[in-house]
Amino acid sequence: MVENVVKEFPIGAFLRKRLRILNGISFNLPDGDNLAIVGPNASGKTTLLKMLASIYLPDSGSIEIYGYDLQKQITQVRNMISFVSPSLTFQAKLTLKETLDFFAGVQGVDIDDIALKFLEEVNLIHMMDKRLESFSEGQKAMVRLVVGLMKQPRLLLLDEITATLDLTRKEAVINTINELDNRYKFTIILVDHDPMVVDRICDKVLLLKRGGRVLKYSTVDELLSKIPYKYDIKVTPKKTLDDDFLKNFGFPYKKMGNIIRFFTQNHSEVNELNAKLLEKEDYILEFSTSGVSLEDVYYFWMQKETQE
Repeated sequence: MVENVVKEFPIGAFLRKRLRILNGISFNLPDGDNLAIVGPNASGKTTLLKMLASIYLPDSGSIEIYGYDLQKQITQVRNMISFVSPSLTFQAKLTLKETLDFFAGVQGVDIDDIALKFLEEVNLIHMMDKRLESFSEGQKAMVRLVVGLMKQPRLLLLDEITATLDLTRKEAVINTINELDNRYKFTIILVDHDPMVVDRICDKVLLLKRGGRVLKYSTVDELLSKIPYKYDIKVTPKKTLDDDFLKNFGFPYKKMGNIIRFFTQNHSEVNELNAKLLEKEDYILEFSTSGVSLEDVYYFWMQKETQE
């Protein structure tokens, strides 16, 4: 449970001024639910995640994890959590096996079946004797996640763990995390901009706005159900198209520089619009279809709040 949490950092000459990063954050996440923290830059996403990991402590307000007060019982809290972050660095000359042995010793655990299974799923098990200096950034991201999983935490905190991964590894990570979650029933709180990651791992979303305040806290399904469209068709024209031309397609649209984004509600509308675009091949260079993004969700709710 997070209640009215405020966090500030000193800034300016002689650090006399203070910048408020989180401003009265409150939410309660039931045990076993998974949460995505979403928001623009300067909304405090990573700061909040680091507070839950006990790296930062609140200036005011309270954080309670599994019944333990973060500030008063920090040791008990740290025994139950793992924080996986891109900021975790490795000794480049150590092999993967030596690296895992080191972190297992630090955490007081063994390199168990969970870690080995994950390494197999992401195709790293054969690299146990390779030095980490030969690993790509994506492979290092997988090692960080293995380090976090070895502890078998009750609360797993993930900061942009899929940002450097190709689609194949990202899919493997999502599948493995879901499989482990189903088996061990831990709680996950993550920061990730990829809607595929959020949609397939998380039950709830905490939307933050600039200045570190809560915009919306709800289930993923509820947030998406309020969006008036489900698909986004990006069109690159061969030349500038005026509004009269675009209105003839019969779908809402938005101009973004030279790109036009059409919005549709279902597969039927996607097919209808695609057919119309194909008929205008003399005007259209290319077009592509994708699902609603987290950015769309955020700006929809931001606009809705402004209008109310």
